[in-house]
Amino acid sequence: MNTESLGQTRPRFPMALLAAGLIGLALLALFATPPAAHAQSPGYTQVSAGFRNTCALWSDGNVECWGTNLWGESKDQAGSFLQVTADTEHSCAIKGGVPVEQPNVICWGYNDEGQASPPASHFLQISAGEDYTCGITAAGNADCWGTNYYGQAHDQTGPYLQVSASTYHACALRPDGSVHCWGGNGYGERTDQAGPYTQVSAGGYHTCAIKRDTGAVECWGAGTTDTGWWPNYGQAMPPSGPFIQVSAGYLFTCGVRADHTLACWGYNFYGQVKRAPAGQFKQVSAGLGGHACAISVNDEVYCWGKNDAGQTHVPNVGGPTQPPAYNFQGFFAPVEADPVLNVVKAGSAVPLKFSLGGNQGLDTIMAGYPASGSLDCKTMDPGDVLQSAQTTGKSGLAYDSASDQYTYIWKTDKAWAGTCRYLSLQLVDGTEHRAALQFK
Repeated sequence: MNTESLGQTRPRFPMALLAAGLIGLALLALFATPPAAHAQSPGYTQVSAGFRNTCALWSDGNVECWGTNLWGESKDQAGSFLQVTADTEHSCAIKGGVPVEQPNVICWGYNDEGQASPPASHFLQISAGEDYTCGITAAGNADCWGTNYYGQAHDQTGPYLQVSASTYHACALRPDGSVHCWGGNGYGERTDQAGPYTQVSAGGYHTCAIKRDTGAVECWGAGTTDTGWWPNYGQAMPPSGPFIQVSAGYLFTCGVRADHTLACWGYNFYGQVKRAPAGQFKQVSAGLGGHACAISVNDEVYCWGKNDAGQTHVPNVGGPTQPPAYNFQGFFAPVEADPVLNVVKAGSAVPLKFSLGGNQGLDTIMAGYPASGSLDCKTMDPGDVLQSAQTTGKSGLAYDSASDQYTYIWKTDKAWAGTCRYLSLQLVDGTEHRAALQFK
């Protein structure tokens, strides 16, 4: 790593603004960026929900990660870190105790676009997006690296206090409280805003920020209306009331209210909105894959929502991270995974096909599963009551080595005509995989 990229000169960032940036970083460390919620004993100070992975910062500076680890994105990191950020297939962290003239960011995981190869610069705050990363340098600029198909990794001249990177766009907060965004702009999520704001969070096709004067959350982009059809699920329609922190995820958003309770809104197919835990919290992180995690005022981690790779399974205190036993590789036609709304004939025998990355035996499914529950066809809001699936076969589950696919023949009910349901496949490794169906 080149340690001379900043040369021997002092940062051009005015000292008053640098102090403000450090204050902003301190605030981010505190407030940044059923299945019942999974709790963790005290010791965490910050959490970052990625796509199918999660990373958290211990009070001693070590980084612990869990969930999918196909590319090493969930590898624990020992050291004295100040902040961690996780996204689709890579993670990054800021090292503490590094002089401002020296680089202080490390990244790990998939690096096909250079998203895990940070420049030799000193950063005050960082944010990982999908296949790219952005950070606020000691000079106050927003520097980015990785994929740049939509201009999301274009460096931005500051001064800025905070940056948030998402799927295809990123936004940064100026000292005057205004927000500047760049990258993809399919639904207006990249639109600059005057504010003034205290924090900004870029999500999947929408952006949210906290008003400086009232603490109210303002959002723009997809989801400013609730049509119940992709990508509008009300994720940009925040509830009223003052907030101290907001986190925009994929099609949903979560925030910490001024009274330290959680509020989430938007897409709820995996319970990521309505199953947010009760209690007192100081930071929340909404992921880009359907799960969220939060830090309680007692430094505990809680995660909820989508759990197809163990991303909500917070590891035991001091214990090793236990990755999923199976490499689930998705559902295959005629039933595909969310966000597809599969249309099938009510009363028909539907083959549920999936792969676990090889023959794992026929005892991989948890007792009582597959199962299905009611689903609102408009909002994709799932019901809580599950009904075990019925099969036309004797054993229910078969494996074909030629295609490397498991098949479960699901006998649906004629009475389901005109309704929607979701199918839940829970494996014995604790992961859950869902698909949405509309019956004709």
